[in-house]
Amino acid sequence: MNRVAAVIHGPAYGGAHNQLAILREPLERRGFELLALVPEESAAAARLRSAGVETHVVPLHRLRATRDPRVQVAFAARFWPEVRNLQKLLRTLRADVVQSHGVTNPHAAIAAHSLGLANVWQIFDTRAPMVLRKAFLPLVLRLSDGMSCWGRELALMHPGVDRLGNRLVYVFPPVELDRFAPNSRARVKARAELGVAEDEVLVGSVGVRNPQKGHEWLVRAAAQVRKAHPAAVFRVLGGPSPAHAKHMAAVKREVSEMRLGDSFRFVDPGSRVVELMQAFDVFAMTSVPRSEGMPTVILEAMACAKPVVATDVGATGELVEEGITGRLVAPLDAASIAAQITHLVGDEALRASYGGAGLASAKRKFDLETLADLHALTYRKAIEHRISRI
Repeated sequence: MNRVAAVIHGPAYGGAHNQLAILREPLERRGFELLALVPEESAAAARLRSAGVETHVVPLHRLRATRDPRVQVAFAARFWPEVRNLQKLLRTLRADVVQSHGVTNPHAAIAAHSLGLANVWQIFDTRAPMVLRKAFLPLVLRLSDGMSCWGRELALMHPGVDRLGNRLVYVFPPVELDRFAPNSRARVKARAELGVAEDEVLVGSVGVRNPQKGHEWLVRAAAQVRKAHPAAVFRVLGGPSPAHAKHMAAVKREVSEMRLGDSFRFVDPGSRVVELMQAFDVFAMTSVPRSEGMPTVILEAMACAKPVVATDVGATGELVEEGITGRLVAPLDAASIAAQITHLVGDEALRASYGGAGLASAKRKFDLETLADLHALTYRKAIEHRISRI
């Protein structure tokens, strides 16, 4: 059994963490044991452990989109001590493969390279500015034994990764499709829990409460949608991000200023997105540029037979088939977002058509066993390449 240590710098539970939880069992069957290393302030450790993932909490800083020099100074000052700490821990954990997440977080890759361990770099979002992607990519390519990329579009947004040849493997979000299958009883229960009446049309979103998710654009669109359809209500399922409390305070002020009242609520779902998503009539994602990779939650909504309205960021277009499973809209454009949501809110037959097509697409293209095969292939290629370096 090969042990794969995934080093995830983000503190909030997201796609990278969810991937470990879902792929743990199918990858074990393929000879790979997943374990997670997460930062001390992470809220994800408990959820990963409850999913059976061996999880270790370590000191781990990350580059952040802030002008506060203290944050970046702390990152620089702690960089090499954290790399050395990772070296010690990876030895203790008897890791065979190290998985690095995000091109601006090279700690794990440097530690793996120094120990002679295979390193797989995973590209799963577009948060880093292009100038940083170009600056870090020579190091990424030098240290990579293999790479998994969430969609082909993301590879294009990281110039040069195609030089890895067949060591670059394209993957997609991990979703247990059957868990999200439409369930009428769960729908009734979830709508009652979210305070949605039978005659209301629920537009739902899912995402951690941080700036990348663009929740303020959904708030602004909601105000326009409700002018045409007062029965439309909105719920955002997402845990808080302590680092972005000021941002969320501003978003909630907009909810108040636009007099949306109880029609627009933020709900912390914990680990219950599966049940609560059943309540939605329309799924909306309003993420901003330089945010997403291939959003897991879109595939979850498709598996739940929900029509999708999503901003065209990252590799979203590789999931949403325009005019078939949903609509793609320009980011940072409340009017366009509102127009597409309004259209779906007012057309039940179209909602059913998009939802049914989305479910069929999810089953046809995004099977979990196929995904596990792709990740296992990436790890094997990385191990073979590392051996060839010796």
